[in-house]
Amino acid sequence: MPLTRRAALALAAAPLAAPALAQSAGDFPNRPLRMVIPFPPGGGSDILGRLLAQRIGDAIGQPVVPENRSGAGGNIGTDAVAKAPPDGYTLVTVFNTIVVNQFVFRSMPFDLKRDLAPIARVALAPTVIAGGPKLKARDLAEVVAISRAQPGLLNHGTPGLGTITHVSAELMDSMSGGKLTHVHYRGTGPAVTACVAGEVELVSAPWSAVEGLVKGGQLRALGNLAAQDSPLMPGVPTVAQAAGLPGYAVDNWGAVLAPAGVPPAILAKISEAVRQAVDTPEGKAAMAARGIEAAWADGPTLARIIEEDGARWEPVIRKADIRVE
Repeated sequence: MPLTRRAALALAAAPLAAPALAQSAGDFPNRPLRMVIPFPPGGGSDILGRLLAQRIGDAIGQPVVPENRSGAGGNIGTDAVAKAPPDGYTLVTVFNTIVVNQFVFRSMPFDLKRDLAPIARVALAPTVIAGGPKLKARDLAEVVAISRAQPGLLNHGTPGLGTITHVSAELMDSMSGGKLTHVHYRGTGPAVTACVAGEVELVSAPWSAVEGLVKGGQLRALGNLAAQDSPLMPGVPTVAQAAGLPGYAVDNWGAVLAPAGVPPAILAKISEAVRQAVDTPEGKAAMAARGIEAAWADGPTLARIIEEDGARWEPVIRKADIRVE
């Protein structure tokens, strides 16, 4: 069958595709990038995303424009990036809530492992469980004892159903054999405010959201959720130590992802810019000033962290029957 003129032109152009892609990788970036922040302005994700946009832009030689696209626990903004052209010009700042979402939401608009490329883990956000003025227990060991003896008596404020702080408290329940009543608010701010006001006895929140209240005496820091002591929270024991729960550890990490299919040469350029933005004395100081620990790890390491977190959280979420429509 003879070739049509359009088919002949397509075949003639095909050998040019690979050199064109190589040239675009060599020129990258030649215009501004976009950093999607899948949460509203003002929160920890927004603070991290805007700082990364500024510092990555300085490192890569082009502006990186932050864009808030919030909703559905971060799924809306992340989905927009998963469906963006895989040219390296669209990135997203995520926290490990994105791993939890796979098991919490009944349907997901994207596949985390298939549709997104891990560039780097960039940060750890120290997270604390704190007690408000209504809490009579002196420490976390007493909180656990009460939750065992009187299940459901103590109320724990969370920033929303299925958030990382919610499932971290469910993990504590599961490991301790106790039960807290989890009260879900619309964001970290309202949950913290409710604890200070005495609506709930406990709240879990990023240290950056409660540091001033702890230092001012309105809240008591009872336990650091992470595996190790945080230099940003001196004197605050880990939950494993304070509650007597060996093996309890929740690292609240932040990362940068891109759409799957970005050419490896472009991914390498972005990864190096992210490393320069985070893994330097200046980057670490800038993040510490905002209550965030710089914790850079490369793409393959991030992929392994995502896999390990999924294995950790799926059984906890299934056991607690946490579901978001």
